[in-house]
Amino acid sequence: MINKLHKTDKMNGIPNRKQRREAMKYQGALRMISSAPYKKKAEIRQGQLARGRDMHAANVDYVDRERFARLEVKEAAMMKTWQDLGYNDAEVEMLREAWGIDAVGKATREDVRKKSALIEKARKSFNNRS
Repeated sequence: MINKLHKTDKMNGIPNRKQRREAMKYQGALRMISSAPYKKKAEIRQGQLARGRDMHAANVDYVDRERFARLEVKEAAMMKTWQDLGYNDAEVEMLREAWGIDAVGKATREDVRKKSALIEKARKSFNNRS
């Protein structure tokens, strides 16, 4: 049961809170903590909080790096596709910026308008050359 990883933790092997609690229970640490004096409990909890923050920060960094790498690969594939379709470098850059607005996350209304304008500008430029 301890070796099972939560779906978000499969990638980097950082145990989630439930797994850490199970491990502490298995090792007898929870029983030791409950019978410890108040000051010792407070010290242990502060240490656990600090380790938890560090683990969370490491997990967030890992997920961000993975997401960035995935988006870079997809962006490169999209750029290759646009170039294969006959778009020039300036048009590809416009389409890349428009694609980036959607790929990053929730877009505001202004972002959607900017994206539409960029796509339309690239399309007009492409059609004028053809």
